Amino acid sequence: MKVSHIYIKDYHQFKDFELDLTYPAGHPKAGKPLDKVCIIGQSGTGKTSLLNKLAKPKPAEKKYYSDPTTKSDLFNNNQITTPLDFNNKNLSFIKYVNSDNDIRFTLFDNGYLVYKNGAEYSQSRYSLPIIIDAHTGDKDLGENLQYWQDIIKDIIVFREQEIQKKLEIAELVTTNQELLQTELDKFNEWQKSRPNPLKDLADNYLDKLLSQFYLRVKQSLDFKKTEDIKTIKIETIEGKEVPNNLLSTGTKQIILTTLPLYASKPTKTIILFDEPERSLYPDIQTKIIDFYTSLSTDCQFFFATHSPLIASCFEPWEIVELKFKPDGSVYRELYYDSQKENHVDNYTIDPRYLRWDSILTRIFDLDNDSNEARTRKLMELATLRSKLHKDNGQLSMEEKQKLQAQFEKLANLLDWEYDAEN
Repeated sequence: MKVSHIYIKDYHQFKDFELDLTYPAGHPKAGKPLDKVCIIGQSGTGKTSLLNKLAKPKPAEKKYYSDPTTKSDLFNNNQITTPLDFNNKNLSFIKYVNSDNDIRFTLFDNGYLVYKNGAEYSQSRYSLPIIIDAHTGDKDLGENLQYWQDIIKDIIVFREQEIQKKLEIAELVTTNQELLQTELDKFNEWQKSRPNPLKDLADNYLDKLLSQFYLRVKQSLDFKKTEDIKTIKIETIEGKEVPNNLLSTGTKQIILTTLPLYASKPTKTIILFDEPERSLYPDIQTKIIDFYTSLSTDCQFFFATHSPLIASCFEPWEIVELKFKPDGSVYRELYYDSQKENHVDNYTIDPRYLRWDSILTRIFDLDNDSNEARTRKLMELATLRSKLHKDNGQLSMEEKQKLQAQFEKLANLLDWEYDAEN
C-alpha cells in the first residue's frame, strides 16, 4: 500500500494543497506511487504536520463505500446513509494504491473510506503506518516499547533453548560419551533449522551501519547473570563490550530507529520518519536513506528533513519542497516548468548531481554561498592578489615573498584553488 495523491482542503498551513506523489512521465515507473519521499522546507512550513496528516487510524475503523464509481453500498453501522459527492473537493483526502497501481481506497477527513480494490493488505506486526521516532539518541537501549519487548522475547527464547541443549550435551561428557556425538549432530541440525534472531539482527540490519562506527552487535553469549540473556549488547570490532550508557547519541539513534524495522519486518507499508539526520555525522547521513529503505519490502518511506545531505539521496520528483505564500499558507516548489509536462526531461534541478554548496543555494534557498566572515576574507584575498599582479617591480623580493605567503595561507584557509606561479 502506497500513497499516490494527497489533497488538503484546510489544515494548519495547508489551504487547497495538492500533491501528486507518482513518478513523472518518462520514468520506468511512470504513474506509480513514489517509493520514497523527501519533505523539506523552512521551519514552520509544515513538514511534521504533513507527516501527521499521513498518520491516520487504521482504514478498517472507517465508514466506507464498496465502489467509488457507483457510490453504492454506503454502510455506517450496517445502515445505508446518504451518498457523498466525492467529485467536489470539499474534503481533504489521501489516495492509496496497491502494487498493481490500482486504487485500493481513498480516505477522507470525515472518516469515509472509498474502496475499489481491497485485495492487497499491508503486513506489519504493529499499527499502520509505522512511525519511526528519530528523537531517540537521548534514550537508553531497553526502553519499554512494544517492538523492543518482542525482539528481546525472541532472543530470550532462542538463548534459553540454546543454553538448555548445551547443558544436556555437557552432561553427556561425563555420563554417556557414546551418545555425545549423536547429540552434537542433533544440536548442529537444530542450529541450522532454527535461525538465531540475534545473528539476523546483527548481520542483516544493525551491523551494516554500526560498522561505520567501528562497532557491531555482540553475538557471543557471555552468560554471567540472568540479565545477560535479556538484552542486546554492542562491542567494538576488537570484541570489547561497550556499556549502553557509553554509546554515543548517534549510535543509539541508529540502533533505536532500526529496531522497529527489524521487529516489524514491514511489507507494503507506509513508514514515516521525521529528521533522520539527528545526531549523525555527514558521512553517515549520506548513507542512511539507502540503509533504512533496504530493511523493508515494497514499502513507501516519507522523510522530513533539514539536511541537504539527506536531500541529495533523492530524485528531484521525490522531493516535496514546501514554501510560504504571502498569506502564510504553503505550496510545493516545482523543479520543472509548470507550463511543461511533468516529464523527467523537463526537470532543471537534480540534487543527486549538485555540489553541497549548490544544494544549499538552489534547493535550500540560502541567499549567499558564504557567511560575512568569509566574504571579508575573500575581499582581503582579492586585494593581496591585486597587489601581487600590479607589482611592476615596485616591491622588494622580501616584500613580494611576504605577500605571496599571506596570499597562499589565506587561499588555503578559504579552500580557494589558485596557481602559485600566476
